[in-house]
Amino acid sequence: MRRIFMGVLVILPLLTVYAAADDWTKTYQVGDRPSLRVDTNDAAIEISRGQSRVISVRVVADGMAVSGGGVHVIEHQTGDAVDLQVHLPHEHGLHISWRTPTVRVEVQAPQETALDLHSGDGHILVDGTSGTAKLDTGDGHIEVRNFNGGLRAHTGDGHMTIDGVFTDLELRTGDGHVDFTARPGSKMNSSWLIRTSDGRVEARLPQDFAAELYAHTGDGRITLDLPVTVNGSIERSRVRGKLNGGGPLLEIATGDGGIRVAKD
Repeated sequence: MRRIFMGVLVILPLLTVYAAADDWTKTYQVGDRPSLRVDTNDAAIEISRGQSRVISVRVVADGMAVSGGGVHVIEHQTGDAVDLQVHLPHEHGLHISWRTPTVRVEVQAPQETALDLHSGDGHILVDGTSGTAKLDTGDGHIEVRNFNGGLRAHTGDGHMTIDGVFTDLELRTGDGHVDFTARPGSKMNSSWLIRTSDGRVEARLPQDFAAELYAHTGDGRITLDLPVTVNGSIERSRVRGKLNGGGPLLEIATGDGGIRVAKD
């Protein structure tokens, strides 16, 4: 009995250590138009609007240490460009813990920060920035709020919720629905694309939005709540026509799911 009891006393502190939270923080002074690149193999990335001329980064590890064989952070700044790499060890799932470790990269950045974000496995959130943003995750949802500018976003497996004023747009997901809202003031500099391999698409556009619309689905129904001047015959799963006299091409496609184009 004594040996069993002592074994429990040894194991419990180990569990407590591995389950503890740890973090890493750093602040960068930047100019009026900074850029931020974040690359991580297995962490969520969350960007929010902060104060001018300052990029503040916090890496939060729940159930894993930062450094010392845990999360590895490599950072570099050249002028107004900040580059951050956050790598989790491949064997992190073998740690003794009551739960799977999770890591988040939390950033507060000036409004006009150009973003280039990549995660191998984790969600991406962007709130309140403007300019350009390139977002990519292998497995996770993408959410963009209060955005103004050009956006390219891709997820291999996850839904998208996108809301803002846009000039350029490309949204792709391998598996998940897309909820997209273009606010008044949005104007197409070139063709836009919204595509999912499997899931519904809902696109809300300003009343005066001008575009050449091409919507098609492999298996689903298309619903149009905005006036569209249709070219040729109307099909259940394919529509081509003009919104407000036409403009650059807006293509909305899904392999399996319905499409709805509505007024914002």
